[in-house]
Amino acid sequence: MRKPADIFAIVIGAFLLIEGIWGLTSDVVFGVLTTNRTHAIIHIVLGLIGLFVGWKRTARGFCIFLGALLLAVGVLRFIPGAAELIVQLLNVNTAVAVLNILVGAVALLLAFAAPKTTFRN
Repeated sequence: MRKPADIFAIVIGAFLLIEGIWGLTSDVVFGVLTTNRTHAIIHIVLGLIGLFVGWKRTARGFCIFLGALLLAVGVLRFIPGAAELIVQLLNVNTAVAVLNILVGAVALLLAFAAPKTTFRN
């Protein structure tokens, strides 16, 4: 049975992959989320990794990394000085920043609620 973190990684991985591919041809996806080529490529890579680790049932570490990354980008978008850099590098608008904060928080909650995997001989 898949853990919630694994299911989350599959769902968010699929979303990121779709958003990333779409973002290669458009600066706005889903009607409200801004992106650019760099942002889109990052999402494609994260989406593929999310699908892989979710499928392999090893998504805890991915959720920790993704959660920290998305929270950082989302919060930085609201800090004067840093916001300009985030917009310049990744074309992150307010909607993307809020979504990053929400998804990042959920990813961290699921990761830390998941039991650590231990290997036995």
